Amino acid sequence: MNFAEFYKDTLNTNLAEILNAIVKSSIQIEQKVRRSALDGIQGTIDDSSCNSSGDVQKKLDVITNDIMIENLTKTKCCSVLLSEENDDAIIVNKEFQGKYMVAFDPLDGSSNIDCNVCIGTIFSVYAESEVYDFTRNGKDIICAGYVFYGPATELVITVDGKNGVQKFTLDNSIYIYTGEIDISNKTKKIYSINESNCENWYQDIKEYISLYKEKNTSYTQRYIGSMVADVHRTLLYGGVFCYPADSKNVNGKLRVIYECFPISKIMERAGGASIIGNFSRKRVLDIVPEKIHQRTPILMGSKDEVVKYIRVTRKILLDRCLNKNNNNSNLEEHYLEENIEFS
Repeated sequence: MNFAEFYKDTLNTNLAEILNAIVKSSIQIEQKVRRSALDGIQGTIDDSSCNSSGDVQKKLDVITNDIMIENLTKTKCCSVLLSEENDDAIIVNKEFQGKYMVAFDPLDGSSNIDCNVCIGTIFSVYAESEVYDFTRNGKDIICAGYVFYGPATELVITVDGKNGVQKFTLDNSIYIYTGEIDISNKTKKIYSINESNCENWYQDIKEYISLYKEKNTSYTQRYIGSMVADVHRTLLYGGVFCYPADSKNVNGKLRVIYECFPISKIMERAGGASIIGNFSRKRVLDIVPEKIHQRTPILMGSKDEVVKYIRVTRKILLDRCLNKNNNNSNLEEHYLEENIEFS
């Protein structure tokens, strides 16, 4: 069963047009990625400029961004496009304007392009609205997904109105349904974090990660450095992915709207959990962005692994309560609760 057949009774006409544009874009991007070395489009652009997030732009960043913008605009279903590569929101011209807001990272992990490591495209579609408002939280997302350009090209997507998270594999120019993703029955013991930052970690992450390194534990560490790749493995095998706040990146490193919202929607719909961390158990999807390129810490994966973090930080905060020399006014009351549940 192909992508269009799978969703024929789920999508309204406008949402179908948007997703068809994303599918078309991903196939064009896949072709560009496959031929990047042969066509001389690896490396940074000539002036080595940075995008809005401070990342040096690769040639493929610019090319793939243009592909997404062009195809989405042509649908005449979008009112606003938010791209990691653009400083400001793209307000679609009235002649092409619809009512959906679409956010995307056209090429996540692009720093890995030149060494042929897996990269991806991340996207989310927000519920119809008459007004542009980027301060909507993740609960307004009606569809989220990513395309993974690896040994095979795979589309992972979740759509309101259809249960779970679905996976499609590209066969020439058609995405074929290859199964549902459910992290709740995955049991591999893998933690994924950039340990080169360990000297900058705060106490919560230091103590949490130390659990996975204790003698006789069966955990192993895997880290690719491309969020799509690391999360894709986590969804398929189980475990935890984390990019925390630290003394170097006090607000975290990953972008709320382009990366964390859509991936968190997928993780939760697949039976996992996604929280901010940084001594908080707040869901990432509950963040209300204050700016379009806002960053956040994130910790996500199998619910059991996320619960371990909550218990570690609960103990730290309770210890601080018992220390008379510490002011516990900032202690989050929900950490005092023994019962830990996720929606």
